[in-house]
Amino acid sequence: NGSTRGYDELIPFSISVVKEKRPYAKWSELGYGRGIMAARTVINRLHSWLARNNYTQVFVDQMNFDIVAITRHNPETHDTVILVAHTAFVKGAICLERPPVRDVYFEGSLDEVIFEAQIYAKPDVMEVEDENVLNGLRGYGVMVREHLKPYESKLTKVHGTENGHIELNNFPAGCVIAFKVSPLKSAAENIAGIRALLSGENKQLDQDLHSCLERMSLQSFNRVLFRCDAEEYDDFANGAYNVPNFGSFVYCGLQGLMPVLNKIREHNDLGHPLCGNLRDGVWLCEYIVNRLIRYEPTKELGEIVERMFEPLKSIQRYLRPCYFEAIFSRLYNATREELRKKLHPSLLSASKFVRALALSSVSFMGAIESAKLAPLSPSIQLDDRLPSSMAAGLPHFSVGIWRNWGRDTFIALPGCLLVTGRYKDARNLILSYGGAMRHGLIPNLLAEGQTSRYNCRDAVWFWLYAIVKYIEKAPHGEQILRDKVLRLYPHDEAIYGVDQKEEELHATMYDALSRHFYGISFRERNAGRQIDEHMNDDGFNVTAYVNRETGFICGGNRWNCGTWMDKMGSSDRSGNEGVPATPRDGAAVELQGLAFAVLECLDHLHSKGLFPHSGVSKGSLFWTWADWSLKLKTNFERCFFVDDDDRTPCVNRRYIIKDSFGSTAQYTDYQLRPNFTIALAVAPKLMSAKNAWSAICIAEEVLLGPLGIKTLDPKDWNYGGYYNNDEDSIVKKTAKGWNYHQGPEWLWVAAYFLRAKLSIAKELNDEAIYDRAVRSVRARMGSYWEHMQSSPWCSLPELCNENGAFCAGSCPAQAWSVGCLLETADQLYNYH
Repeated sequence: NGSTRGYDELIPFSISVVKEKRPYAKWSELGYGRGIMAARTVINRLHSWLARNNYTQVFVDQMNFDIVAITRHNPETHDTVILVAHTAFVKGAICLERPPVRDVYFEGSLDEVIFEAQIYAKPDVMEVEDENVLNGLRGYGVMVREHLKPYESKLTKVHGTENGHIELNNFPAGCVIAFKVSPLKSAAENIAGIRALLSGENKQLDQDLHSCLERMSLQSFNRVLFRCDAEEYDDFANGAYNVPNFGSFVYCGLQGLMPVLNKIREHNDLGHPLCGNLRDGVWLCEYIVNRLIRYEPTKELGEIVERMFEPLKSIQRYLRPCYFEAIFSRLYNATREELRKKLHPSLLSASKFVRALALSSVSFMGAIESAKLAPLSPSIQLDDRLPSSMAAGLPHFSVGIWRNWGRDTFIALPGCLLVTGRYKDARNLILSYGGAMRHGLIPNLLAEGQTSRYNCRDAVWFWLYAIVKYIEKAPHGEQILRDKVLRLYPHDEAIYGVDQKEEELHATMYDALSRHFYGISFRERNAGRQIDEHMNDDGFNVTAYVNRETGFICGGNRWNCGTWMDKMGSSDRSGNEGVPATPRDGAAVELQGLAFAVLECLDHLHSKGLFPHSGVSKGSLFWTWADWSLKLKTNFERCFFVDDDDRTPCVNRRYIIKDSFGSTAQYTDYQLRPNFTIALAVAPKLMSAKNAWSAICIAEEVLLGPLGIKTLDPKDWNYGGYYNNDEDSIVKKTAKGWNYHQGPEWLWVAAYFLRAKLSIAKELNDEAIYDRAVRSVRARMGSYWEHMQSSPWCSLPELCNENGAFCAGSCPAQAWSVGCLLETADQLYNYH
């Protein structure tokens, strides 16, 4: 077949372009009334008129198998043309009676029936095939009537000419009808009001909105834009908005809708369940308004938003999705713009990716009634009733005792709070966790300082390093050293709320350092199944100390896991219950880098008279900060770098940096893991740049994934690249997620790798190498940006499975992933 000619003439067979010799009939021989040409003319005329008059929006509704309704809409005047056609796709199932179909509902004023057309059979007409020309069926004609009043239609019955419905009571197959509908006066007035708001003509409402946003605290922005279902339910017993046939938004705040609206825009998907929900009612508008009004600091904003959404109640339902999106986008953009002004000024000119990271960082900082910080000194002035705490990850670590983790908080803090200019919030976190210090350690699980666990050796070093970064980044940052800390446990046996005292932060820092130098050794309170149902009894014994020969920070035993790689086995079936997957006892590599960076800073601060303590002592032994840092530097490369001279049987790879030194198992020292990159990122001068670079290159080749970095060498017999905490098999290395840190790719450590690569490349003093390093790190930023754009959380996950595969057990939004990438971007683009 090579032509559609003959269709309108009702030629009842497929014309063969090979065998058919007869010509088509001349147009003059056919006449206007032959076949369906009269109806075709009317439809073509309507198409032309719609195009000329800007009816650019199209919505198609398949009412049943054979009946379709097509709506053409003018987005400027909001006039609408609705065309309904009863087709016949199946030859043996043609409906010649009243069709089983719902009525056509319209909103506005039904102006006219533009046309109606119906095929009919002519009685007593013999069909004869012409031998000379191609001819169509003569026994059928088409009835066409144009420009009718609504009640004059013969095919339908109109029920009301304003906001009414049309009954297809006489609409067999072969019928077509087109109606024109215009907006009611009240709807037109409300649309004009919406357009005035969108164009800025409603200056009062616009001014009220910006004035209100300008006065809001950063904590309130967290509530307006974010808060996951668990956070909202924790405070108000009311979670995220649920859209029927779609599900709940990931955030209760404005940010939860944006990825959904973006996809609807991208695909022009007016059939999306969200659009249907908006057409059916204004419940979403009411949800947005009510959640803002019931919280006092955002009540004024809620009342303004209520005014913005008010016109949506009185416009045509089919227009609600369009105008909701326009009003909502204006509200969202205004909110985001005012938020940006409250963050560090350098971010205003940053890339979209960096601005998105900064926006995501706000999602983690909020006040939750069930997850307060440890009390602050009354001398600390707050912008809100409660200071903001940092959720480790959303949604799994957002409320209750699982929200506030010392290690996660201080790994994320430099990026999430210092790069973004949130110095008050950073200070509050530093002072709060400092107040909960006990045994010279910062708690990992904070639990408001009342039932904290002091079972990690690294949180205190990330806390100290965060203070160093605060002093470096914040205006007059050294003043934090004189800020008051409310010590809840001024001695190890103190009871919460009894004997608490205030001291300046420098004294708390010194207490942590001197306790390590003296040696920390204690058994956890309430040791046993009530605080850890899986841990072996010896695991509750906590030790941390400074090795006198090397200056290294050491501690732990084979039955506990005191660093960030803290997975405790829980599978009785496989035999890993009570066995830490990664004890990392001895001297964990990253702690040495953190300690060196802290000690170098303290030596500098002391020389300027800003830190009153000159060093640490035990008995007659005294080390200045410079003595200690020098001892660390002198021994680090000798003990941690695996060179050609190392004859230990445990060597698996050479020219790498060990993961630990002096572990009980010994072979675990030599496992290739990415933790050394943390040490190099914070202390690039800790060892020779040449050897550090060789370790970086091996790690890049062996460990680096698309988003994260593998936590163990794939050649290692313990490697398992897929984390599944629900699996309880007989395979020890993966049962109940024992491989959490034995292969899966973590993003925050990958960010430290990138920082280390930049820092060591610079230390090499080779411009070509440094330029290549910068280009490779910049290129990698694209993968993170792509992920954020595709994620409904608009954030970065905790970890990925092997080669960047999705991990269902990972938080889709993790504070340290975002924070560490912000630090990387800050270093890469030199925002500060």
